[in-house]
Amino acid sequence: MYPFSSKLEFIFFQSKLRVLFFSTNSRFLGIIARSLKMKNLFFLIALLSLNFHYYGQEKSCPILPTPVTYQTTNEIISIPKSIIIDTTNLSLNNFNQLKELGKIYHNLDYTTSKEQPLIVFRKLKNVMEDSYSINVAENIAISYCSERSCYYAFHSLMQLIQQNGQELQLNKCFVKDYPNFQWRGLHLDVARHFFTKEEVKRFLDIMAIYKFNMFHWHLTDDQGWRIESKKYPKLTEIGAWRDSTVNLHYSTQPRTYNKVRYGGFYTQEDVKEIVSYAAERFITVVPEIEMPGHARAALAAYPHLSCTGKSMPVESLWGVFDDIFCAKKESIDFLKDLLEEFIPLFPGNYFHIGGDEAPKTRWKKCAKCQEVIATNHLKDEHELQSYFIKQLDVFLDSKGKKLIGWDEILEGGLSPNAAVMSWRGYEGGIEASKLGHEVVMTPGSHCYFDHYQGKSKEEPLAIGGFTPLEKVYDFSPIHPEMNSSQTAYVLGGQANLWTEYIDSFEKLMYMAYPRAIALSQVLWNPTTKPSYEIFEKSLIDNQFPVLKRLNVNYSSTNLYPKVELAAEDSGISLKVSSKKKDDIFHLIFEKPLLIRKNKTSELIFQNNQSFLISRNLGSDTFNFSLHSEHFGVSQSYRVLPHIGLGENIHFKTKPNKQYDSGKLTLVDGQTGSRPWKGHEWIGFDTCNVSIEVTLAKKIQVKELNLSFLHEPGSWIYAPKQITLLWKERTKNLVTTFSLSSGQELISLPFNRKIKSIQIQISNAEKIPSGNPGEGHVPWTFIDEIILR
Repeated sequence: MYPFSSKLEFIFFQSKLRVLFFSTNSRFLGIIARSLKMKNLFFLIALLSLNFHYYGQEKSCPILPTPVTYQTTNEIISIPKSIIIDTTNLSLNNFNQLKELGKIYHNLDYTTSKEQPLIVFRKLKNVMEDSYSINVAENIAISYCSERSCYYAFHSLMQLIQQNGQELQLNKCFVKDYPNFQWRGLHLDVARHFFTKEEVKRFLDIMAIYKFNMFHWHLTDDQGWRIESKKYPKLTEIGAWRDSTVNLHYSTQPRTYNKVRYGGFYTQEDVKEIVSYAAERFITVVPEIEMPGHARAALAAYPHLSCTGKSMPVESLWGVFDDIFCAKKESIDFLKDLLEEFIPLFPGNYFHIGGDEAPKTRWKKCAKCQEVIATNHLKDEHELQSYFIKQLDVFLDSKGKKLIGWDEILEGGLSPNAAVMSWRGYEGGIEASKLGHEVVMTPGSHCYFDHYQGKSKEEPLAIGGFTPLEKVYDFSPIHPEMNSSQTAYVLGGQANLWTEYIDSFEKLMYMAYPRAIALSQVLWNPTTKPSYEIFEKSLIDNQFPVLKRLNVNYSSTNLYPKVELAAEDSGISLKVSSKKKDDIFHLIFEKPLLIRKNKTSELIFQNNQSFLISRNLGSDTFNFSLHSEHFGVSQSYRVLPHIGLGENIHFKTKPNKQYDSGKLTLVDGQTGSRPWKGHEWIGFDTCNVSIEVTLAKKIQVKELNLSFLHEPGSWIYAPKQITLLWKERTKNLVTTFSLSSGQELISLPFNRKIKSIQIQISNAEKIPSGNPGEGHVPWTFIDEIILR
């Protein structure tokens, strides 16, 4: 027989034992053994390792990020609008936070009393950092080890409470929780577009819900200086304001500008207020002052700190610019002065100095920079940058701060005390960890939230790329190549919100959420995170209502119908599916389509039905929209039929894994948009590419149209030459076409009857000097091979 009279009795007993585990009391088994028959002890030990899945079907946890342990029953308690709590073991600060969160989440009020309290508190000792537990029985018991862990428990409790009609309810349950990574961050660029003090506070509020603890505040860049300096007032008098801002996308030609003065900055009192506000939510502010690159705003205010000394405006275009801080002593002393002034404003351990995207063009020609190289026996300009960073590292260390910078600070030698923020993939982080340096992983492939998140044509303008919710959820700060000694240096990870194309707080929230919630799960509890399907269900059922109630303009892109393309014998098919099994879809054509001899403007589909687009549909663009009845969302599509639609593609040159969306991408009838979205293109990290197209049967091809991307700012270049190879009877034939520089859309006359054709694409071997990525191999991006 079990030693309990009911399932419920066991649940609460198990919860109490887990609290004993929290306290790491080595004598607790002996205590239990003396109070129970010994024959039951081993049974109890075994049960302690089980979750409540034993008591019925698994329920998705309403808390995100999901806790380490969540055990529940189907029994519920009702939560009154006015709650009695016992504050005996609760600090005044935590009590004030509980009152605030109760109002924000559920409009709750609290009274304090030791008589029949609904919520009681217990302070834990000798447990894992930031540990807490919540035990919901007839009342709610919160055990915690610090004010921060108590605050985390409050957010979890508020998410556990559910609205059922007019009543608030809570399942009887047990939660045990603690974070896995110590750096769980979000970054905000306020230089490209400025956000007010109140908007930054609002950003911190939403961060706190999902237990983020690091706010990386990007305060300076080419397009604006956003923090007051009392010693150098021109930084905000001049550097905080630009005369115009480029319209549309960086790649849009011809460029036009909005010639309205734009800017803003935070006074030091504003900064203190924001830092204090963050600290109340247990968020550390990590300031970033960019150096030596991305300095045009500072150089507009103090041009003598550049290599040329020439007057220049605050930059109104996005990108990377040659004018950076000169490496002379005067510039370094200026930056030390600024750091000394700013350090007291930020009590956290880390100070970010940028260090990324610093062209060496000016340094190579600057007599003073060359003098520093010669005097200090440096090899080249990369070692000069390392020398530059080391001066600031030593200074920050003397002030009790730790320098952190983007992974370019590895080039030329890593400064002894520096931590590395790895953004150009994992490689920089891996290298730094091998050298024994702390690492924050933030690869652009998974953590750049300025990328597109949905495939819909209606998505708002973004810098490019494609980072959907699923990809963020798949992120791990620990790379498989790293061994245990290297992983010990990984502090965690963060997402970055660069704001060239984020010009309002509403759009900022749209780009951040719900992707930030997926990231919070990865950084809080990656080892037992639920499947993506369970996570997404909890997100939709529990978190979207929270965000809606808090008036957060989150993206619902993940609710859109899923469209899967497949190659068919006569073209391509589009299979439509929804997260709701009984969803109904409406396929609405821009122009009536002839189907079974009848003109049709609309087709109605059920879940997982397919629609065929034939190669023989003609050459006119085929436009349609897809509407989900259940979710009430629509998205538009454009397909360009051609005789190569759905035909077989063979990559003789393998695409880069990050930009390989499948061979059908090149014959799916969908040309890539500009600005570019990662899922619409195939990307190659080499200058010579070979692709073979094999047709189902031998046909006459009059011309080939190829679509490439030319985006030098992203190291992507259109090809210089195309060579076609094919076979006629026993002859191997070749023809070569030279192309204009930057030519994206290429039409090649052909007029041959073929079964297959090989397309060889040749690009420049190196990116030209003076361009972003100079000296590196350019990328080649292609999105469609159109056969006519």
